[in-house]
Amino acid sequence: MLLLYVDMRNILLLYKLLAISMASFLLVSCATLAGVGESGPSPKAEQLSPYDEYVRGKPNIDLRVAGGCYIWRDGNLWHVRIAKRLETPQTLSAIGPIITGKIRVKNAFIADVNRQGLGALNDLRYRQNIIAFRVELPNNNLDNNVSGFDFAVKPTSPEYCVTFNILVDGNKMPGIVHLGSFMHVPDTMPLKICLHSFD
Repeated sequence: MLLLYVDMRNILLLYKLLAISMASFLLVSCATLAGVGESGPSPKAEQLSPYDEYVRGKPNIDLRVAGGCYIWRDGNLWHVRIAKRLETPQTLSAIGPIITGKIRVKNAFIADVNRQGLGALNDLRYRQNIIAFRVELPNNNLDNNVSGFDFAVKPTSPEYCVTFNILVDGNKMPGIVHLGSFMHVPDTMPLKICLHSFD
């Protein structure tokens, strides 16, 4: 009788050990499946959506209807236009918002930069791989309300990237930027666009 009692205790102890082992195994398995222990930043919007398809073609509207900054390309020729809304209320200030920006290219160089309606108050400078600009929008509806520039990109590899960093009065406002013929508004600023050289 005593021997049977000892065997029953051993069997119960064995069951407890098996239950603890199985529970530990299940916890480790669930943690591995759920990704516990893996940390780090989530992918940025520019990595998930490089916007390469959004920048094709000129918008088919009067840019002054919505105003803002418009970017589009035809092949490797890029266009940047800054437009002031016609119905913006007048203020006593002689100028409206100031839009500044930098455009950088990677695996390419900038060529053939042409000013389009940029007045004397506006500044445009460029080097081999960067463009810097400053545009003061007039605070009336008499002056030219659309200005900007065009630039060609000469790729040096099968893929190149163009990064736009556009600020309004020194602040990031991606909502004023419109891309391509469908005027897609990007989520973030700076905005990085990578594409194939032969597109």
